[in-house]
Amino acid sequence: MRFGIQVGTYLPGGWSAAQVRDHVRGIGAAAAEHHFDGLFAGQRYLAGKDTGIPQPLVLLSYLSGMAPEMYVGTSVFLLPLHDPVQVAEHTAALDVLSGGRFLFGIGLGYQDAEFEAFGVDKKTRRARAQEAIGLIRRLWAEDEVDHDGTFFHLRGATINPKPLQRPGPPVLVGADTLASVQRAPELGDYWLPSRRHSKEFLRSALPVYRTVLERQGKPFVGLPMYRDLCVAESSQEAEVRVRVAYEAIYQRFSQTAHPGERYDFNFEELKRDRLIIGSPEEVRDQVLEYHREFGVEFMWFAVQWPGMDPRWSLETIRLFGDEVIPQVKKLTGAGRIP
Repeated sequence: MRFGIQVGTYLPGGWSAAQVRDHVRGIGAAAAEHHFDGLFAGQRYLAGKDTGIPQPLVLLSYLSGMAPEMYVGTSVFLLPLHDPVQVAEHTAALDVLSGGRFLFGIGLGYQDAEFEAFGVDKKTRRARAQEAIGLIRRLWAEDEVDHDGTFFHLRGATINPKPLQRPGPPVLVGADTLASVQRAPELGDYWLPSRRHSKEFLRSALPVYRTVLERQGKPFVGLPMYRDLCVAESSQEAEVRVRVAYEAIYQRFSQTAHPGERYDFNFEELKRDRLIIGSPEEVRDQVLEYHREFGVEFMWFAVQWPGMDPRWSLETIRLFGDEVIPQVKKLTGAGRIP
């Protein structure tokens, strides 16, 4: 297996610019020091005064310079809001800067305010994304691209430089319902389960995904997966550290109409189905269970929520990196994604 850290998502809105910079730099440096393989960042627009979310391609470019041997990836990039030429150019540059270690995680988006701000009809988001990703892949791989589609039109278009990964970076597709999981292979190379997904949903969705792959003649080669994580010297200490902040972020998910499942549960219910938590030994066993049951090959983690002491995030990174990663890799190998 490979492991990563999600950086820069849902930071406290009251932090100064210097605090944001120092935090993301500290998280990136700690992950690199403690044996992690990748750094990931998500995208939101107009998040409001209570939350800070640095834009992912800018953040990942910065972090790739700090940790040149690590993978960098979007988890996720809101593709329907963007022009595919711009996306192809920016992601190709990031793949070059990261030494061919960029993973392009995409999502369709769901917040009305974002679509309204960009002047994009939300009802067209899947069609726009499907046309855009096909065009982006062509621009990554080909010269003199002609395209006459529903949303985008090009004549003789070539981007330069092209990605180091040929024909282009892997595309990971976020999907929150059984219907969207079934369509994920139309857009990308892997389905990317969210940290918000319960184990019950994963158990329902994985057979659907594998069936679609089989119908298309594509092998199942494992899953990337985004999860929540807290490691401390004991499970009791870990729970004390995250309980209030963790309940609060899922209440927020419930109030802001995140798609998919219900999220208005108490900590015990959320912990059982979504949170990897405990001592290093307990967390190791939980991670190995995800590997065995769901075929997880590359797993990355949110380790910080608004209201939680940032020092605890760094301790989670240290304990997991030093005490869990070596044991898990010894048992599972290096991982197959990408």
